[in-house]
Amino acid sequence: MAELVRLGKPITEAILTVLKYVGEATGAEPSQEEFANALKSYFILNEIGNQIKFLRKKQILLQPPETSSELPFWTLNLMKSPPRNSLVRVGLFYPNIKEAISAAQRFVKDSSGQEPSEAEIALSLKSTFILSEIKNQIEWQRNGPQKNV
Repeated sequence: MAELVRLGKPITEAILTVLKYVGEATGAEPSQEEFANALKSYFILNEIGNQIKFLRKKQILLQPPETSSELPFWTLNLMKSPPRNSLVRVGLFYPNIKEAISAAQRFVKDSSGQEPSEAEIALSLKSTFILSEIKNQIEWQRNGPQKNV
């Protein structure tokens, strides 16, 4: 049986946002392995670091989103088959996701001198530029490196 880890709510929500965005843009949600590999790429790590520096410079407060008690707690769709990332939807991840998040935290700490919080990493993952770049990285992984002929 595979080992699973649980991450905090902000990171889980950010990863779900990325998976949904990539799924809508490409037609297929990325696997946890594809997401972790994309997140570990130097370009994505650098952009996350830049986004966090920008957020810190602008002093954007990390307020928790407002929730409404009017929304249902559970929604069930019995017509669809289980999604590819059903474990993620309940907050369970393979260790490579935690390693990728830790790599991002180390990269930002090394480049800025201050370790980012989980909320800062989550907020940066939700930025439109980083969402787009993660999608591009995953598409590149799926298609393999294009050889010049």
